[in-house]
Amino acid sequence: MIISPASSSNIKTRIAYAVIFILLIIGSITMIYPFLLMLSGSVKSEADSMLITPYPEFWFNDTILFQKYMESKHNAYIENYRLAWNDSAASWRRIEIPEPVDEDVLTDFKAWRETDAARNLGILGHTGGARLLPVNARLWRKEMEELYGGNLDAYCTASGTIVADWTGVAPPVENIGRYRFPFQNSTARENYLKFKKSRPARDLFFLDSDAMFTANTVKKKYGDKIENLNKAAGTNYSGWRQVKAVPAAGEDPSNPVMASLREDFLRSTAPLQYLRLEITPESEAAYRESLRRRHGVIRAYNAMHRTDYASFDSIRLPERLDDDPSQRVEWEEFVRDKNSCRREWITLYGPAELFREYRIQECGRTAAQADDAPDFASIAAAADLDDCMTGRKALRKEFTVRNYIHVLDYIGKHGNGIVNTLIYCFLAIVTAIIVNPLAAYALSRFNLPGTYQILLFCMATMAFPGEVSMIPSFILLKRFPLWPLAGAGISMIVSYMLLVKYAPKLKEKHRTLISALVSVVVGAIALPLALGPERSTVSLLNTFAALILPGAANGYFIFLLKGFFDSMPKELYEAAELDGASEWTKFWTLTISLSKPILAVIALGAFTGAYSAFMMALIIIPDQDMWTIMVWIFQLQSQSHGAVVYASLVIAAIPTFLVFAFCQNLIIRGIVVPTEK
Repeated sequence: MIISPASSSNIKTRIAYAVIFILLIIGSITMIYPFLLMLSGSVKSEADSMLITPYPEFWFNDTILFQKYMESKHNAYIENYRLAWNDSAASWRRIEIPEPVDEDVLTDFKAWRETDAARNLGILGHTGGARLLPVNARLWRKEMEELYGGNLDAYCTASGTIVADWTGVAPPVENIGRYRFPFQNSTARENYLKFKKSRPARDLFFLDSDAMFTANTVKKKYGDKIENLNKAAGTNYSGWRQVKAVPAAGEDPSNPVMASLREDFLRSTAPLQYLRLEITPESEAAYRESLRRRHGVIRAYNAMHRTDYASFDSIRLPERLDDDPSQRVEWEEFVRDKNSCRREWITLYGPAELFREYRIQECGRTAAQADDAPDFASIAAAADLDDCMTGRKALRKEFTVRNYIHVLDYIGKHGNGIVNTLIYCFLAIVTAIIVNPLAAYALSRFNLPGTYQILLFCMATMAFPGEVSMIPSFILLKRFPLWPLAGAGISMIVSYMLLVKYAPKLKEKHRTLISALVSVVVGAIALPLALGPERSTVSLLNTFAALILPGAANGYFIFLLKGFFDSMPKELYEAAELDGASEWTKFWTLTISLSKPILAVIALGAFTGAYSAFMMALIIIPDQDMWTIMVWIFQLQSQSHGAVVYASLVIAAIPTFLVFAFCQNLIIRGIVVPTEK
């Protein structure tokens, strides 16, 4: 004890105690606080990445939770949010809580989005973005893996995509422009639409026609200032939300500037699914004439669409387009052509119009009630807030574990990494506690002439970082002189035995020197010349030997073990010699049995070095089937969000922490050199 019990009652002693404990507490805080920052960072996303706190603020702050929910629902693409809410927020952190709407409007909206028509127009959220793995992206990957029985080639063939492994499988991205789905074939389309239909309607978001009209047509021509539009069109809009794709009540529909903008939006920019064509004899005749100009003969049309029409007169004009690639080319071309398709034939029929019709026909609302409701974007925003607040508990859990699930899923999809890591760590530990104790025992028990120089060499290896030896180690392992080394070892043993038998009077050091010279001649000269440069070497790359051999003997471990062995009483060995114990018995029974604490330290060091190695493992193991967990985590970090990187570091630290937690008594005993045995 530093302070004796007799003086502990003194006021100065108590003050000293208090100061010591305060310093220890401050020191612990300086260690815990960065760790808490990393834990907090591991559950973040773009919406809260700038908040530097030791705890996730979305646990307690509903506004931040709502911002994260908006980010996830709109697939981490801010333009999706702007077009869905008709808002101009610059980032997720600028999103504000929307104004509530009447309960009957909200109830009607939730019922409407469950309909097939609404699901067809809605875009599925929580499917990706910002290099994260939200819930629907995980479920899609799981469903596709189950559907194709884990056969990645079958999935790639059916979906028309190419991915290296299942971690690259992601839901198709629904575009926010003219076309919706970039499907390569009907199978991929059917799989996605089936999956989309199985997800809750609250996961859908709808692109507002007014927002698209403003962003994609008006602002592109007149910029971001509403004054420019008012000056050109002679209007008096006070804000962009007053600009409508369909003339509002009280607005002059004949305004030439606005009418031109709206026509341009319908013909060139509006999603094709939002358009409806009036079916009349004149419109159908115009459509057929457009097809004649494009294809020339009906055979060309039939060959493209795999149909068997007798003539163009048999083809009907589709009222709406289901975004089928086989139809949309001619349909869109007809809509764009002002000479073929009249303006009055084209009607905007997007989510807002569909919802208004639903309220009147299915909910029993009057036209006046439907028109008096807030605009569609405001209703959708209020529904998003209600969904978030209703499921806040589940959302907090999802956002807390999402990044960890991402990491575990990635590691699980590369299961060889777990097995390879276990084998590598086991071999590294076994090698370390066999090779290093043997070398340290020889230096400790025998008075070798070069003991000091050998220790100095071992310590010198600690002066250079491991990266210095990477390239030489790679070259050596790629062209490892296995047969010359084997020949040199065998020739040394044979020559030594022959000298013992036929030259018994020769001194020991002379026999050793001669045997060493013979081994050098055989291993360095004779065998390389006889076998040639190609056959005398083998490549150890992509083998566990390549991972184990470079670190089999560790200078620091040898130095540490020698100091530990030197502290053991010599009387033990003298007593063992009197009892007739062999050198192996003294090494194994006495030295090793009394060295368990220090061997635990060596084993922990070997485990830590093997488990955390990724750069050397990446260089000498090009084959992905032989990669360890750390190499895969390194690959994950290079293609994931920063929060996922934090989560991967936390998960990677768990095995080392558990080893230390369960072996700390042995480790601490091994750190302190024993004073008595």
